[in-house]
Amino acid sequence: MDVFWYALVGLLLAGYLALESIDFGVGMLLPLADTEPGRAGMRRTVVPLFLANEVWLVAFVGLLFGALPLLEGELLYALRLPIVTLLSAWFLRDAALWFRSAHPGAGWRRAWDIVLPVTSLVLAAGWGAVLATLVRGLSTHGNGQAVATAADLAHPLTLLCAALAVAGSLRQGSLFAARGLPRDSALSVRLGRLNRALTPVLLVLLALTAAVGAAVTDAPVAVAVVMALGAAGVCGSGLLQSAGRTKAALLLGAAPLFALPVMVGAANGTTVLATRSGEGELALSLAIADSASLGLLTVTVLPVLIAVVLGQLWIWRVFARATA
Repeated sequence: MDVFWYALVGLLLAGYLALESIDFGVGMLLPLADTEPGRAGMRRTVVPLFLANEVWLVAFVGLLFGALPLLEGELLYALRLPIVTLLSAWFLRDAALWFRSAHPGAGWRRAWDIVLPVTSLVLAAGWGAVLATLVRGLSTHGNGQAVATAADLAHPLTLLCAALAVAGSLRQGSLFAARGLPRDSALSVRLGRLNRALTPVLLVLLALTAAVGAAVTDAPVAVAVVMALGAAGVCGSGLLQSAGRTKAALLLGAAPLFALPVMVGAANGTTVLATRSGEGELALSLAIADSASLGLLTVTVLPVLIAVVLGQLWIWRVFARATA
């Protein structure tokens, strides 16, 4: 049962990244639209959806607090600087989506048109970097507490996962934003060209991440398998896109983003907070909440999550179609 709750927490984070990758990508691609109607149109493609996507992040944090309370505290301490950066970028990204159209001034809109792609880039790269540090294992202070140092954040695996998250988000964003555009429009041509270029880039990044991840973890086969599944998703997405099945292509195209949190569990098993020295590590058996708390979560949280999934399906069915 402990593994179930740990896996569910990871699944919520993976779902958030898979869905938000579209929002990250569209935000980063805003500069490709060289007209005001084009920029406004790209923004409108994600405005009806991004809050629904963020529900998964809220659910992840809530369940992390309820099911793994000790882990949440350790993560907040160890990753305090990256988390502050991600939170700041999150608030500014949402402000850019909300406030851009709140004032008719050209300078006002240009300012938010800079904020949106920059914060979207920080969010995509930041999540990739944070998850990579957890895959590799954190450093430890002299007092034995786990912490992500500057060297951890600059490690090749961290940089590869950050690049992987950015490239995956750009591919998803380009595919999503191009759905409602005329095929012969300048923006549609740019997005299509970028999407085709990103497919081999993603496959190379997945292969490099698999190689480096296998070299720096104790579970090389598991890490390689997760990255191979991500590569299979990208290949399948490309084939489906060529066949004109955009929705299915988007679903499989989220595989690289989904793979990042899965790789944390594959690399570390039931060690929910790993360190390279072994000091300060946190095992699942110590991090999990007591049985009474888990019983309460079973009867309260699981029904809510089912309702959220159904609501998410309805929102995407209605609003994703409306923005196409």
